Amino acid sequence: MSKRAIIGVLVVLLGSYLAGLVCFLPPERLANGVRAVIGERVSWKALSIGWEGVRFSRVRWQPPLFNPDRDIDFMRFYPVLWPLFSGRLAAGFQIGLDVAQLEGEASSSWDRKQARLVWRVKFEDLGKLATLWLGPLGSEVRGKGDAGGWFAGTTGEPQAVDSGEWESQLQGVVAFGAKVEPLSISGRIKEPNLLEITLAGKGDVAVSGKITVRIIPADPRASPLNGEVQIQPVKTNLPGLAGQFLARGQAVRLLVSGTPAAPQWRMP
Repeated sequence: MSKRAIIGVLVVLLGSYLAGLVCFLPPERLANGVRAVIGERVSWKALSIGWEGVRFSRVRWQPPLFNPDRDIDFMRFYPVLWPLFSGRLAAGFQIGLDVAQLEGEASSSWDRKQARLVWRVKFEDLGKLATLWLGPLGSEVRGKGDAGGWFAGTTGEPQAVDSGEWESQLQGVVAFGAKVEPLSISGRIKEPNLLEITLAGKGDVAVSGKITVRIIPADPRASPLNGEVQIQPVKTNLPGLAGQFLARGQAVRLLVSGTPAAPQWRMP
């Protein structure tokens, strides 16, 4: 390919990118789209458009799974042009959270009735995430990891998550004094709006369990939880709370109910 042809291709790509910014990510439409995806309780101090896409800074919002409002360093959205060739609209995103770094791609059909979300997330401090579910006890959890997956569904009425799966691998996990490594947590959509989560881990203790989430698309925080987690000590004389909790060396069953925003754990 000649130098002139290469320059021509670059010009077309840059022009297409700018056209994508103008056509698919105008500030007002994007702001409405952000609110449609993550809820009405969202605000930001600044919004800018540049080569990196559209960037929201100093964002405050209520996430889909936890009740407390969260501070977000930034949210960045940018057009993804290749799906246009298959008749889909798509935008990439990056979100900087205090508990994780999230990125991925969201796409929809031209009629906007079908949507697909592909995502990846990196956890640098599991303790911050555990605190959202366990309160002050979450400070007893350490580790890091990453996860990724996809979900697809309908955005019309009724809304539904029709299919999808995800998997996470966590490293260096220490929970209440017990090491659990490796620890994997995976999920899949068994049927529309029914997510099944599977836990499996080994180490000082063996962890296994299944939790189902009956997803309410309009308000994921209120989705009912139902499941059981079993913890089997492998080593004796465990330190910390783990040693007190598993002092008899027998397996402990924990039943989970409630909702993602307010989970309830109890022993049978």
